[in-house]
Amino acid sequence: MPNKNIIFLDEIDADDTRLFQENYLMNETPVILKGMGKDWPAIKRWSAEYFINTYGHVEVPVCYYKTKKQELYNNQYKMLLKTYLKLAQENYLSDEVDEPPYLGGWIYHTEFPELLDDIDMTLPCFPDNWLYKLPSSISIPPTNLLIGYQQVSSPLHTDSFFVNSVLTMIVGEKKARLVSPSHTFAVSNGQDLFNSGIASDVLEQGADIFEGTISAGDAIYIPPGWWHNVINRGFTIAVQNLHVDTHRFPLFEQQMRALVLPMLRKIDDLGTAARQELLRAKTIMPPLPSHKIGGFIEHEKKYIAFLKKSAKKSQEHLKTYCMQNSDTE
Repeated sequence: MPNKNIIFLDEIDADDTRLFQENYLMNETPVILKGMGKDWPAIKRWSAEYFINTYGHVEVPVCYYKTKKQELYNNQYKMLLKTYLKLAQENYLSDEVDEPPYLGGWIYHTEFPELLDDIDMTLPCFPDNWLYKLPSSISIPPTNLLIGYQQVSSPLHTDSFFVNSVLTMIVGEKKARLVSPSHTFAVSNGQDLFNSGIASDVLEQGADIFEGTISAGDAIYIPPGWWHNVINRGFTIAVQNLHVDTHRFPLFEQQMRALVLPMLRKIDDLGTAARQELLRAKTIMPPLPSHKIGGFIEHEKKYIAFLKKSAKKSQEHLKTYCMQNSDTE
């Protein structure tokens, strides 16, 4: 018997672009997109055998969410893809390890861009993706590959930088449970919403839990800031695509600034400390040759001008944003 307190997600035809954009994308409401990847070449081509034969020699990063939490991508343990896939095919279980590995997000397209030919990165129901406009030095990978099996799952979490996320199933089936950002008070990072005790506690606090099943060829839309917990129901292959449109880029920009500001603030504090130390020394020295070579005065002027211009634009945008919000209240 299904839990009557669980709210099942809507399911709509992925080709109904207008319905999706008006009812789900703009309202940031999760939904199952039926048939999103049904015509992708990956549906016919991708399998465990295909990846073993073609990319089995490649080392891929695997996650241990329970014992190592959510590690940085570059810090994740590496193993041969063929080794991982054989474990997955055997529905790996051993009393000798605390937790089986999970290929929970391989940034495959940087090494093997030919795999992009097997999927549709344009996602017709979405507007222009601003992630492709970012400088390459700070690019956020717009896609990653997940290969799972019965005993592995991703714990409850939110995606960084408030991006739109679309998880499309290629092989097998996943089940997802989600909680709205407005109910963050009831959840915490790393929880398992498929644990009946944890789910009951979340519900008792007044939060809603949404649930959906994603089958091969279908996708799930996960809006920015939504908590989600996904389990594999047998062997699975899935692609996650990330997306930031025009409406959401200002928030994405703010998140990126928040990532950089602590480092910039630390450097600025050190610069201030150096200037104060020079003042305390009460020693007047002519500018050092390196200051002239490095164009210290010119660069400082450009930096000040940038800060002033950036602050002005932010103030104007914030004023307009506040006016718009007051009009809708």
